[in-house]
Amino acid sequence: MASLRQHCEQRLAGLKALRSDYESEWQSIARYAQPARSRFLAGGRDKGGKRRAHNSRLLDPHGIEAFRTLTNGMMSGLTSSSRPWFKLRLGDPAMDEEAGARAWLGQVESALYGFLARTNFYSAAKAGYAEMGLFGTEACVMVDHAEHGAVCHSLTAGEYWIALSDAMVPDTLIRIAPMSARQAVQAFGEKAPRSARAALDSGDGERLVEIHQLIERDPDFKPDQGARIDSKPWRSIYWHAESGRDAVIRVAGYDEQPFWAPRWDVVGGDTWGVSPGMEALPALRELQMQVKRRNEAIDQMVKPEKVVKPGLRLTGEPGRTVSAAGFDRDSVLIPYPMPYQAVAVIGEEIEKCRRQIDGLSFAGLFNAITNMRGVQPRNMEEIAARNEEKLTQLGPVIENVTREKLSIAVERAYGIMARGQLLPPPPESIAGQAIDVEFVSILTQMQRAVGVDQIERTVGFIGGLAGAQPEVIDKLDTDALIDEFASRAGVPGAIIRGAADVAALRAQRAEAEQAAQQQAQMAQIMVGAGGGAEASGVGVPLDPTGGGDPAGALMQALGVA
Repeated sequence: MASLRQHCEQRLAGLKALRSDYESEWQSIARYAQPARSRFLAGGRDKGGKRRAHNSRLLDPHGIEAFRTLTNGMMSGLTSSSRPWFKLRLGDPAMDEEAGARAWLGQVESALYGFLARTNFYSAAKAGYAEMGLFGTEACVMVDHAEHGAVCHSLTAGEYWIALSDAMVPDTLIRIAPMSARQAVQAFGEKAPRSARAALDSGDGERLVEIHQLIERDPDFKPDQGARIDSKPWRSIYWHAESGRDAVIRVAGYDEQPFWAPRWDVVGGDTWGVSPGMEALPALRELQMQVKRRNEAIDQMVKPEKVVKPGLRLTGEPGRTVSAAGFDRDSVLIPYPMPYQAVAVIGEEIEKCRRQIDGLSFAGLFNAITNMRGVQPRNMEEIAARNEEKLTQLGPVIENVTREKLSIAVERAYGIMARGQLLPPPPESIAGQAIDVEFVSILTQMQRAVGVDQIERTVGFIGGLAGAQPEVIDKLDTDALIDEFASRAGVPGAIIRGAADVAALRAQRAEAEQAAQQQAQMAQIMVGAGGGAEASGVGVPLDPTGGGDPAGALMQALGVA
């Protein structure tokens, strides 16, 4: 039976072979669109602390600008820290109407938002969107931290490997965690690699040590032994490649999936995703080539190649005077004059490449108003219609991000807070109920805006019919209408009353209206009875002790009760 260390090495070897088909393409994307990302431009690993190599091939930064727009647009549209992007609800919708349920869910939401803001989650999320747009896949690990609550380790292409489960979602992550000797000793103590401890003792605490980590489902997990570290649903194994053959540094467990690895898009059963960066790579290459040709054409126009008489030396420097004997205008010949139209022709090709890059990277979508042609400003309805049409292209991507990233991140943060007793206790009526997460970000709401428009059109249609036939209003369930509209619009649950609260409020209002109506009727009867009794001489017998019901006695005297 293979040891735990051998198991890790075998899995790593298999995943390396699986990833090798993508590495050359990732390297090209990084070179032309974002040299700061990936670990390929520096030879695949850090060399002397050098995170990236100098990129002298990049002549036009438009690719960087386009994918920066995509990254910022995805970040602002899906997980903006300045506005709500998720809300909680109970797994059983009927339980949402229990007393205190909505208020408690609102408190938990606020606690989760505050917890994520204290961590580096938002910066890691932004880096992840850049990875997805460029390379098709991102990876991030969220671990507990005593001071900050949690820390997110955002990974870049080239320093991790993933594998899929039978459900075709990532369930295995192997990553390279380069640490300084000082960091390794801080993290693992006496379990740190011997080379790291020796380097720290010798004063070389910044020497890099390459640590590997495997995160996977624990095959030995036993739900009835959840209190034991070695029976958690997920396990983490750290090892050092240069240590002994069977040596591991640390084995730990997680109660929920500690990492996420969403893909932009997937072809068939592929493990790694495909990205806008892959689709835009031909245009990125051509852009650099055309810019190089344009610069060469300009140089040829400004400093053309010349044929001169022997002994005559021309420098081409402006303002310089060259003296020569027996010189005439035919002594200098330009054999290949560059047409001035060439620069404009190449410029058109450059603009074509830029438009292709903007379209393939969705930068044109997030700059829809800025780059809109024609007279500004346009009608807001026209802008909304155009944006809705373009946003349908992002629908599958948003679903992938929601399923493979955001839901895992919120569940992980909730689990860390629950174990740290950082959440308010639930009301007794909903204790033990499952909690679902609904995402209400800007992009998600715009995807669902079609449903809101349908609701508005339906209500407007019914309102128009009600002018001729008022009874058609009975067909409209206004309570269900408000709940559905608020759900699609992402309204916080705290501002919508539950069914029980609404029923109690309506009952109280009905009782008050009934009491007011009875008092009004009594006043009318008293006025009428007083006039009639005076005219007929009929007295109204009252209880001499002050008790009884004067209104009832009056009605009896009048023969109406």
